[in-house]
Amino acid sequence: MWSRKRFDIDYIDLIYGLGAALTVGNAQRQGLQNDLEDWWGQDSTGEAVACLSVRSGWDLLLQALQLPPGSEVAMSALTIPDMVTIVRHHGLVPVPIDLDPQTMAPDPASLDQATGPRTRVIIIAHLFGARVDLAPILAARDRVGAILVEDCAQAFTPGFRGHPEADVSCFSFGSIKFATALGGGLLRVRDSQLADCLRQIQSTYPVQDSGNYTRRLLKYLGLKTLSSRPGFTALIWGCRRLGMDYDRLLNQSVKGFPQDELIWRLRHQPCAPLLGLLRHRLQGYSEKRLAEQTHRGQRLIQLLQEYCPEIQVPGVAASPNLHWVVPILAEDPEIAIATLANAGFDATQGHSMTVVDPPETHREGEPRKTRELFQHLLYLPCYPAMDETALVSLAQALRPISSPSVAQFSRMSSP
Repeated sequence: MWSRKRFDIDYIDLIYGLGAALTVGNAQRQGLQNDLEDWWGQDSTGEAVACLSVRSGWDLLLQALQLPPGSEVAMSALTIPDMVTIVRHHGLVPVPIDLDPQTMAPDPASLDQATGPRTRVIIIAHLFGARVDLAPILAARDRVGAILVEDCAQAFTPGFRGHPEADVSCFSFGSIKFATALGGGLLRVRDSQLADCLRQIQSTYPVQDSGNYTRRLLKYLGLKTLSSRPGFTALIWGCRRLGMDYDRLLNQSVKGFPQDELIWRLRHQPCAPLLGLLRHRLQGYSEKRLAEQTHRGQRLIQLLQEYCPEIQVPGVAASPNLHWVVPILAEDPEIAIATLANAGFDATQGHSMTVVDPPETHREGEPRKTRELFQHLLYLPCYPAMDETALVSLAQALRPISSPSVAQFSRMSSP
């Protein structure tokens, strides 16, 4: 069985992190943070702020902005639930922006509808490894006088620090991201005074417990072994023998903070070992790793077009696209998952994202296309360890899978 995803971290990196946990104390933490921020911020517009996660940075930003209660935050309609929870925690109103399934970029009509005189922040997510053209969003920002935040968690490349005209660009290095350090986030903030404010607020937080981070490193040493083909096959066999739901087990193993503890957990400074491993990963990360992933994604899409051209691929028209994941639309995702499992491929619907509900004041702004897409969304395994034979077998296994009709997909993509 090919696992749904491989963690983008080597054993040597995990050992480096464990070594840092043993040798680097929090007396060195501030120096590590300063070095990392200076390095990340060089040759870019603005300053860098290192934090525990992108969600921590998002919460910091909304604290610093001190927006009036009831202010609106226009958001990409497909995002992780915690981003919406944080908006509501601050007494703000999330307003979804519907997305074009072909590019996963904001639909222009929906963008206009979602932004108005009460809009104070616009946050746009670059999804699935694709990068959104921000020109129309920058125009909307200037029209309503908001600030623009771009969520680059799924669009990291070495040297890319975000669009120079975005007010804040957020990068995540959580467990399933490129260049993962099993945590950590970096924000590029265009306004230096705002960056200083974020740092000042964060300096009042307690420091993340290094022992908890060490246990996380040890856990992912085991999970990395289990994500290999023999390890994952053994895991599936064991779960079936014990009557366990391996999909739920895997989702829980990489799950974020409990909802009832979310804000408290986010409000911590990153510990010294995390900062050390993050600097190590980023400064040693090569374009070659991403090039291999991009090539596999492009090749799989080519094979899908050859063997099952009716299968729809969200974001297929986006450029550039690193193919952090390769999603498809399946008429019945559960049947598709079972079919692929029988062929030796672990696909998943993924339960880490949500569709933002429109508020009562924007009922006409229901993100219809995004919600339809989300109901049919399925993520395929695709990473450098899968050779040509594996990719061909995966594409062939999808032949009996039905996708929403081309006409239906076209309606989803039309204004």
